[in-house]
Amino acid sequence: MKRILPPMSSGLHLLRTIFRAGVVPGRETSAPSLPAVALLLTAAALLLFLPDASTADYSQPGPHATGWTEVTVNRPGGGSFTSLFFYPATSGGQNAPYDGSGSPYAGISFGHGFVTNPNKYQSTLEHLATWGYLVMATTSYTGLFPNHANYAEDLRHCLTYLEDQNADSGSQLYGQVDTNHFGLSGHSMGGGASILAAADDGRVRALANLAAAETNPSAEAAMANVFIPVRMIAGDEDGIVSYTSTRDIYLNGNPPRQFALIQGGCHCGFLDSDIIFCDSGSLSRAEQLAVTRRLLTEFFQLYLKGDQDPWRAVWGPERGDDPLVGLELVSGIALDPDGQSGSGYNGLPVSFELTVANEGSLATGYTLLAEENLWPADFSPSPTGTISPGDSAAVTARINPPESGAGPDSVLVSARSDLDGGTRAYVRMAASAVPFSASIGLAVDEIRLSWPTASAGCTCRVYRDTTAGLVPSTGTLLAEVQEPGDGYADDDPGVTGDPLTQYYYLVRAACGGQFKDSGVMGEFDRELVGEK
Repeated sequence: MKRILPPMSSGLHLLRTIFRAGVVPGRETSAPSLPAVALLLTAAALLLFLPDASTADYSQPGPHATGWTEVTVNRPGGGSFTSLFFYPATSGGQNAPYDGSGSPYAGISFGHGFVTNPNKYQSTLEHLATWGYLVMATTSYTGLFPNHANYAEDLRHCLTYLEDQNADSGSQLYGQVDTNHFGLSGHSMGGGASILAAADDGRVRALANLAAAETNPSAEAAMANVFIPVRMIAGDEDGIVSYTSTRDIYLNGNPPRQFALIQGGCHCGFLDSDIIFCDSGSLSRAEQLAVTRRLLTEFFQLYLKGDQDPWRAVWGPERGDDPLVGLELVSGIALDPDGQSGSGYNGLPVSFELTVANEGSLATGYTLLAEENLWPADFSPSPTGTISPGDSAAVTARINPPESGAGPDSVLVSARSDLDGGTRAYVRMAASAVPFSASIGLAVDEIRLSWPTASAGCTCRVYRDTTAGLVPSTGTLLAEVQEPGDGYADDDPGVTGDPLTQYYYLVRAACGGQFKDSGVMGEFDRELVGEK
C-alpha cells in the first residue's frame, strides 16, 4: 500500500512547540496571553490522553559509551584494507575498553562518499554504536577513480570480518556479534554501493542510506534485486546529488521501502564538517544530523534488534510527526477497511471483519496486533499463515467488552509482517457495549419481545416454553434474528388466545462464539411478566 505524507506538524509536535515557547505559535508577545495560558492548560490535559509513541528519542545517544579503532580487513582473493570500527565501550575514545554487557550486537557496514574520509561521519557512526551496534566504516576507495563494484564488495567484507571475529575464540568479539542481523548504510557513492552490496548479500536484513548516488554498475538497477526493508534518506536542497535522482533509485525497489526527504537538508549536511566543493542548505548541520541519526537508528532498531518501540514512528500513526521530514512509503501490506465502528453487549465480543493483502514481492504471513485499547482484543487467524504476493486473507477481529461499562473503546489494529518482523499496516476501529436484557410487551394480538440492538456479528435466538424453568435446550426455538434487528413478534393465536396455558420466553444473544441469556419472561393470558 502506497502512502505519501507531506511534512506536517502533528498535534503532539505543536504541543511541544507551545510548551517550549510558552506562547501560541505565530503570535508576537512578550508574555503568554490569557488565551495562550488557557491553550497551555488544555494542551496539558490533552497530552495525558495521547498515546506514547515511543519511549526513546533516537536522535539522542543511546545507553553505551563509544570506542573506536582501526582494524585490518582481509579480502578473500588476497590483499587487505583498513576500516574504522565503532563499538559499545565502557568509556569513550580511541581504543577504549569494549563493553560486551549488551551483546550480542548487530553489525552495520557503512560506505563513505566520493573522496571522503569515513571519519567525516564519525559523530553519526559513534551514535549508532551508543545504541548497541558494531559499525564498520571502510577506508578503501577514497581516491579519484573508485571501482564501485569492488567498493561494494569491501562493504560486504566488513560484515565477514565481524563474522570471523565472532567465531574467533581469541577475539574480544568472540560470541559477541549477532550475525543474523546485519545492516548496510552509506552516503552518496557509499549509499549507491550499499545497494549493490545488499543486492548480492543474503546476510543483510535492513538497508538505510543517505543521499544515495547512482553507481557503475547501476545502483538503480540493483534495487530491483533488494528484497529487505529499505529507507533512503535525502535532503531536498542537495546541490550535489539531486534528491530526484535518489528517488529514482528508490522507485525501482521492492516493498517494504521508504523515501525520507529532509526539508532544507543538503549533501554535506550528512557530514560532520565540509570537504572541498561542498553545498549548503537552509537547515543547520546540527539539525540535519539530529534528524539523520533518528531516522537511521529507529529503522535499524526495528529491523536489526526487533525492537517494536519505534514501529509507530516508522510505519504507524506518528510517522508524519516530524515537520522536517516528508515521508513516502510502500509497506507492501494492505489492511482494510479502516474506521469501522460496532456496538455489542457487555461480556460478549464485538466482531469486525478485516482483509490482509500481500502487496509485496515475497510470500509471508502476518500477525495481527492491537494497542491503545482498554478492552481485550483477539484475532482469528493470527498469524494468518503464508500469503503469496497478490493474495489476501480474511481475519476476524474481536473486541471484548467487560460485563459493565459502555465505552466506546478505540483500538489501533496493525498487521505485522512475519518475514521481517517490523513492517506494518494499520487501521483504527471503535467498539461500544450495552447490557443485554429483553422486555415483553403486547401489541394487538401478538406478543412483542425487544432488546437493545447490536451491530452485525450477533444473532439473537428467541425461545418459548410452557414451563417457568425455560432454558434454550428445552425450549422451542421460534426465530433467529440477525443483528441489527428490531426484536420479535409472536403472533401465534394459540398463545394470546389461550387463557389456560402460561407461556415463557427467553432471548439468547450469540456473538463471536459466546452467548448471554436474558431473564425468563412470561405471558399469562395477556398479563405480562418481565425478566425473572
